[in-house]
Amino acid sequence: MQPDVLFWFYKEFTFCRKRLIHLRKKNPEVKIYALYGGPLSKSSLARSQIEELVDDFYAYPGPQAPEWKWQYGDHLIASWHRERGRHLPWETIFVMQWDMLVLDRLDQIFVDLKPGQILLSGFDRFDAVSDWWPWAKQVETVGEFRQLLQEDFNFHEELLVCLFIVACLPREFLNRYVATGPPVRGFLEYRVPTMAKLFGIPFCNSESFQPWWAANPATPQPPSDRWCLNAVGKNIPLAVILAELGLTNGRRIFHPYEKAFPPWLESFGKSKLSSWLFKAAGISHKQKTS
Repeated sequence: MQPDVLFWFYKEFTFCRKRLIHLRKKNPEVKIYALYGGPLSKSSLARSQIEELVDDFYAYPGPQAPEWKWQYGDHLIASWHRERGRHLPWETIFVMQWDMLVLDRLDQIFVDLKPGQILLSGFDRFDAVSDWWPWAKQVETVGEFRQLLQEDFNFHEELLVCLFIVACLPREFLNRYVATGPPVRGFLEYRVPTMAKLFGIPFCNSESFQPWWAANPATPQPPSDRWCLNAVGKNIPLAVILAELGLTNGRRIFHPYEKAFPPWLESFGKSKLSSWLFKAAGISHKQKTS
């Protein structure tokens, strides 16, 4: 399906403008709503840089520090929906982070996504990552979240996790998430998927958005099928991006990539040089197309 976009940003306004121009060119019919989470003193400047490229602009009004806004990004999204999003036309919203590179039409990227489903990169069981994931090691915080689920919702099932990089949220999920508060206990990367499970929201289990879990001792370096998404601020190598573009079924979302990506590079990536690029990036063509 083709989701609409919630562009979540807080700095690098000129850079963000360029990303939005490219997104608009690829997806002229998609609605783009902006969620600004930076200092309120710069919200007017942020708006002026992108206003004509988006269908709506919302600045999160809270005074919290950047670290809080990162850990509670779901609260910023909930605030947007409560104050603005619920009045806007959309059915599923793709949360596009400012440092994310999107190189195709959204209806092609999210071809496996069905209406009403939630899509979260790295979606898994909590127990699958509990031995090594740092947020699972915060036993007291996890316990507080479990207690909230049990006391407020009579929910005793297993927690779920994700890496909140690629996220597509259906309207029903945000309607119910806002109605619950949303929860202030726990961390967003297990709050969001677990609450979706509690609400009975169906999950899209597409294999196209598997990220690199950098904390996993079994994968100290990105596996060949998880080059394209990470949550540790490690820019995706340009050779990897171009090599993926050389594949018909290659990845088209990359995070993070905090560098310029001019249009000619996209054409370059689709050229016959892709075989050389696979070798340069250390990627097996057989692995990527199997």
